[in-house]
Amino acid sequence: MNAILHLSDRAIVVVARLLGGLAAVLLFCMMTLTFVDVIGRYFFSLPVPGGFEMTELMMATLIFAGLPLVTVYDEHIVVDLFDFIVPHRARAFRDAAVTLVCALAMGVISNELAIKATEEVDYGDVTAVLLIPMAPFTYFMSVMTGFTCLLLVVYGLALAVRRPLARGEHFDQS
Repeated sequence: MNAILHLSDRAIVVVARLLGGLAAVLLFCMMTLTFVDVIGRYFFSLPVPGGFEMTELMMATLIFAGLPLVTVYDEHIVVDLFDFIVPHRARAFRDAAVTLVCALAMGVISNELAIKATEEVDYGDVTAVLLIPMAPFTYFMSVMTGFTCLLLVVYGLALAVRRPLARGEHFDQS
């Protein structure tokens, strides 16, 4: 069992590095595109054609590539206004329940995105200026949301049986 957990940890580390690399490249490309677009627009009156569309698509890809990373490294926004009310013994149950509810929400969103992507394929939806097909981006968003759902289910079940898995700063990145 420990060997399986170690193997899954290694797989998650590899996927996290790939997604982190993708996010870094996308962020750099957005920064470069914005710089070139601003220089072209204000100094040469020649903006990058379709620059806004490219930025939108890169932003969507960046956000959904980061979603599993935020989950693996336990960096979600947490509001702890009522932590003092919850008894210490009930916190593990609360954390498991909240994590599993979040998994359910991610599952629903992933399913809806998959339906939307299929509709985009059927209708042939493309961007207005560059005519880039929308469906591959929506499928990517669906897959990343589904992966996040899977991670949340695993973490939620681990919390439910009181054997939390390493996350956040404790997650092995080596």
